[in-house]
Amino acid sequence: MNQLPSRAFGADETRAGEFYRGPADAIFDVNLLRQAYQQVMERVEPLVADRYGDPLTCVSLTHRPAAVDPLADGLESQFAPDGTLRYLEREFCCFNELFADTYFAAVHRSITTVFPIGRMRLMIVRPGKMYRSHADATKRAHLAIHTNPDAYLVGPSGCGHHVPVDGRLRVFDTRLRHTAFNAGTAERVHLTMSVADTERRHHTALLTQEASQR
Repeated sequence: MNQLPSRAFGADETRAGEFYRGPADAIFDVNLLRQAYQQVMERVEPLVADRYGDPLTCVSLTHRPAAVDPLADGLESQFAPDGTLRYLEREFCCFNELFADTYFAAVHRSITTVFPIGRMRLMIVRPGKMYRSHADATKRAHLAIHTNPDAYLVGPSGCGHHVPVDGRLRVFDTRLRHTAFNAGTAERVHLTMSVADTERRHHTALLTQEASQR
């Protein structure tokens, strides 16, 4: 893994207000990421949260200090139906000790020197799955662990972004309307991290029950 610079994003980044900011300069070890994923899968089962009909399959790696069940902490939709936040990303400041010996702990330590991380999760999108259009409270950083050529994130312009498994961190402004789909035959697994200092306090774009999914 290369050292993360103080300015995390490369010269090809786009304006911060756009959906895709571009890849980071640092490169994480793909083999170690996949090894860590295998270690996690051997220890726990992914949890499935229902988001108004959309099953969200994930493993939470961070949690709040007083969490009774660290693996389930933060599975509830962050936005209440009235658009207000139920919790803040910066509250998820604890890395789960169950995974402290994995490469994910090293990734967490490294990235937090550049920006504060909220929820850090392994997000698993099954083959044939597509999420409804939604908007999040923060920008999200993605590291691809397993993917296929037919897995995409789609921003408000309708442009699809495939995240390759190359060890590079990519940040998306998921505060904008977006979706994700996996039209391939293999699982898409991303390590995702909420960029805690980009959090908005109210869901200004969508205030319906459908829009408060996540």
